[in-house]
Amino acid sequence: MRSLILKIFLCYWIAAGVVIVVIDLNPHGLLHRQEASGALGSALRIHARAVLQAYEAGGCAAAGPLLSGSVEAMDLASTDGRLLCSSAPAGPFQSLIQSSLASKLPIATNFRSFQEVALAVSSPSGKSYVLLLKSEYPSPVFYGLRPGTTTIAISGGVTLLLAILIAMPIRRLRGAARDIANGHLDARVRRGRFRWATTRFMPSDVLHGLITDFNHMAERLQSLVAAQRVLFRDVSHELRSPLARLGVALELAREAGAASMKAPLDRIEFEAASVNDLIGQLLSLSYMETVQELSQSANLSLGDLVASVIPDIQYEADGRRCHVVARTLQECTVHGDPVLLQRAIENVVRNAIRYTPEDGVVEIDVERVDRNGYSLAVLRVGDSGPGVPPDELQSILRPFYRVDKSRQQSTGGFGVGLAIADRAMKLHAGEITARNKPEGGLVVEMTLPLC
Repeated sequence: MRSLILKIFLCYWIAAGVVIVVIDLNPHGLLHRQEASGALGSALRIHARAVLQAYEAGGCAAAGPLLSGSVEAMDLASTDGRLLCSSAPAGPFQSLIQSSLASKLPIATNFRSFQEVALAVSSPSGKSYVLLLKSEYPSPVFYGLRPGTTTIAISGGVTLLLAILIAMPIRRLRGAARDIANGHLDARVRRGRFRWATTRFMPSDVLHGLITDFNHMAERLQSLVAAQRVLFRDVSHELRSPLARLGVALELAREAGAASMKAPLDRIEFEAASVNDLIGQLLSLSYMETVQELSQSANLSLGDLVASVIPDIQYEADGRRCHVVARTLQECTVHGDPVLLQRAIENVVRNAIRYTPEDGVVEIDVERVDRNGYSLAVLRVGDSGPGVPPDELQSILRPFYRVDKSRQQSTGGFGVGLAIADRAMKLHAGEITARNKPEGGLVVEMTLPLC
């Protein structure tokens, strides 16, 4: 928000500075406007009449009091460029004097610390002169800031207020978008205290309309996701009943069938078990998506949690003829739900076992790391499989995404396990990332805050 306010503020004053510089480069441009030249010319001519009457009557002694001033002073010059009542050199003003004689309008020139305005005038006797008006700046620093400190202060305040009125709704929009990205689909953008200001002063009320459209989009997104979750849950529950009946029919078929039917019936049993496993994962994913906060949590040793899942994991690894090696490099205590964390660890390790070839090794390391001044617990699971294409490392955390597009279970399951682990990490204020090992294989890293 601060950067946006600063950008708007700087853009305004850069534009204002360019305008001031352009005006300073052409100082008499404004004087050529009819309203400016008429007012200034009339004032100078009225004063010049009194000066010329005094000068022709009593010389510089009589005209001197009318020419001097504290900030603005006047000089009287002849048509040949001489200053009549001043000892200052007339050289810098020669071109200005000649230009004023050729024009009937006031002519201005900027110098380092003052501005000089010249106007050709005639005395009552008909003789021509040039009246020079000198306006001094307090110092060269104030050159170009002649609009005045009051004007600058008011303009700065209005610009700052405008920047804040634009930046505040955008900040709320960013916050709501971030909440939705983190899974809080009920996040909405509140209108804010200055709704009346944005409604009145913003062109076409663009920001107010954007907030309304964003909230409508968020409501629609929440309803669609909720409907999808209900569909997953209901379909999963409904499939359990026919699967149970299929199991009973399968056992009856085994008892009444011939020996030649053993292989087909085993295949049916295997596929039914796969469908049942998929239903269980869908129910787990549906539950994880509905959980917004941890209901049962405690301080846990991450190393002990890994040790508790090793027996079941090793049993599955033996079936794949690979090995699991778990190491706790530093003791790490985290705060969380033991069931959800155990489920996340099991899913990640099972995914590593599935892709590890025979005689391969799945490595599980638990250690403490320091990142950006914070101490974190890291659980790292590495396999010795083929790895994942670099452009798909983030996609494998999405539900039902699989690198193998053939969708064969033997080459990668259903693509739900890592999505469940990712959701569990987010509920524990952690994160899960994946990267390839240089020597081959995939490393999935789960990071959690330490107690």
